[in-house]
Amino acid sequence: MANDIAVFLDLDNMVIGARDANINFDINLLINQVKQRTGGRVVLRRAYSGNLRQDQKLMKELATAGFTMQAAVPLNNFGKNLIDMYLVVDSMDTLVDGQEYSTYVLVTGDRDFVPLIHALRRRGKHVIGVGLKHTTSESLMGLCDEYIYYEDMLPAPPLSDGEAEKLLVIAIDGLLVGDERVRASIVKERMIELSNGQFGRFQYSDTSFTKFLGRYPGRITLEKDGTTTYVRRTAAPAVQPELYRRYRSALKKQKLRVVPPRVRLVLLKDMITILQREDNLEWRDLIDRLATAHPTDEDGEASRNLINALIVLARRAGVVRTLKGKTLATAPVLLALEGPKIFQESVIRCDTAYLEAIRTLSEPFDVKESALAIYDNADYAPYLQQLLNRLDSANQTGSD
Repeated sequence: MANDIAVFLDLDNMVIGARDANINFDINLLINQVKQRTGGRVVLRRAYSGNLRQDQKLMKELATAGFTMQAAVPLNNFGKNLIDMYLVVDSMDTLVDGQEYSTYVLVTGDRDFVPLIHALRRRGKHVIGVGLKHTTSESLMGLCDEYIYYEDMLPAPPLSDGEAEKLLVIAIDGLLVGDERVRASIVKERMIELSNGQFGRFQYSDTSFTKFLGRYPGRITLEKDGTTTYVRRTAAPAVQPELYRRYRSALKKQKLRVVPPRVRLVLLKDMITILQREDNLEWRDLIDRLATAHPTDEDGEASRNLINALIVLARRAGVVRTLKGKTLATAPVLLALEGPKIFQESVIRCDTAYLEAIRTLSEPFDVKESALAIYDNADYAPYLQQLLNRLDSANQTGSD
């Protein structure tokens, strides 16, 4: 049996509600949505209004769309109820006029039509309601077999350029692994699917989909194989690490690892305290003493590496000196400084040792990048510049 459809449009309810919500009411959009959802044919189209002064442009659109208009002249304050009665009576007439309609579409949100819906459903009819979110009665919506908000029929606005690019990246990430390639047509289908249809022809209405893809050379590379266009992920260019990271890497290769600033200062202070109390403490014993107080994992291995790097730095800076031993591990370590401000002078000497080493690198020298390398903070740049000035002044005096 054919799925014939009857549409009854409560024009006052829809037009006034749409106007209040600043929504343009498009009857053709509504009819097309009904056809797509039901797969049937709309045989009967009727519209009802208690206002004969309705927008004439809308009246013309309804007539063009095949609607028969039923209006009522309001003789009293019950004009609205009168037009509603016309809609109900016409709907019930269709049940006995010999034309079988399997689906009734009531375009209204008015709860006054609840009895009509009951009557239609008792006779085995499938009832679809269509209305606006802010004017639809919950009791009417709950009683229909289906209820569609008119706002949900409206086409989604085009994606912004940024949203389209993000959607493209998500589609490519889901379709490609490594250096694979995929047909452009599949990419388009995937983008439409991911956006629930929001991405469509209007996104590239001034060009082809291939040209649309060509807008993102940093993301994808297009390849032609005969008449088929393929998409491949653009290989990411090699990114050179920031200068301060290159400083750290180069210093580590020179056996002068940059110890994190907070850890460096704490270890340096504790090392001075230990060496002030004990003479001729062997290198490995000094590491053990500091590792016991400052472990960073269960085995203390990370702490031992940092401590060893700190002692190497302190020896390079002249904060400590070592006596001859069979190996470095057995070499006695002695404090090389004296006075009331040993810690402050030790910090300055260690920072100066880092700066001297950085200036000997093949990398360009920058004091702010040096501050990031040594202290993780560019705000230390003025302080380091003072150390450089002091170092340059001392070197100038020595050369004289």
